[in-house]
Amino acid sequence: MLFGRNIDNSANLRNLGRALRTELAYRPLVAIDQEHGRVNRLREIIGEAPTIADIKKSGNTEQAEDFGRTTGRWLHQFCIDIDFAPVFDLELFGKKIDNALRDRCWGASADEVISWAGAFLEGLEREGVASCPKHFPGLGGSTLDSHEKLPTIRRTREQLLDEDVAPYTRLMRRLTAIMVGHGYYPVFDGKKPQPASLSKTITTELLRNQLGFTGLVITDDMEMGAISQIGSLEQAVVSAFNAGADMILVCHTAEKVLAAHKALTKAIESGDISAEHLAASQQRIQQFRDEWIAHKV
Repeated sequence: MLFGRNIDNSANLRNLGRALRTELAYRPLVAIDQEHGRVNRLREIIGEAPTIADIKKSGNTEQAEDFGRTTGRWLHQFCIDIDFAPVFDLELFGKKIDNALRDRCWGASADEVISWAGAFLEGLEREGVASCPKHFPGLGGSTLDSHEKLPTIRRTREQLLDEDVAPYTRLMRRLTAIMVGHGYYPVFDGKKPQPASLSKTITTELLRNQLGFTGLVITDDMEMGAISQIGSLEQAVVSAFNAGADMILVCHTAEKVLAAHKALTKAIESGDISAEHLAASQQRIQQFRDEWIAHKV
């Protein structure tokens, strides 16, 4: 997982990408959050990226597809396999709300997001880079930043399914990866505050069983405040896997990466994670690898 802090110049990034593809026995998937505007991890290399407002000025979604293709070409040359973008969240919040989504949403309605974010996704993937839209089932109704605290999304079940989830539903056939966010949804999980990323109701029952998603499910970063305020990292990563996640992001601290790995290994050995569940997840990861990186050298 690459961030701006890992990137200094194009030559070093290109060399890192090539080394990861050739020097390891098992080639890793390399990922990045490369959106637009302020969420621009490649700023030191490419300069400023256009904002969504810039892209939408023409009113023509071809501009979003073109920008997706440009982003895909940037990432492809640096050997990056998957982009945690676009944001599928609806812009439902007021100007005074600080929920970390400002200027990152493609529209206030599902139709807008489907048209514009869908065009970006199309362009990105045409250049050989996998898209991973986020933050399922939708953080547009949040009033808190999940990097800091667990936000409660007080939307009705009908609002969530008909509006927030609609971009995923309508574009489902094109999606091979989805990121589940850290919002708490009382209509799905009742009175006990629980992030969607740890919720079997949301990840397995809603996303997999009800919506029929068969691709890769990835969590948002497990070092975020929404997770740390409710329990330990070790408990969270096991809960996330048992909820239905295939890959779990731990993005900042090397010691916590190792702690998460140890916790998952222990849970597998003890039977807290079943062999059947592990095998199914491994199969989904392999299917994703076959589709997106098997042909890359």
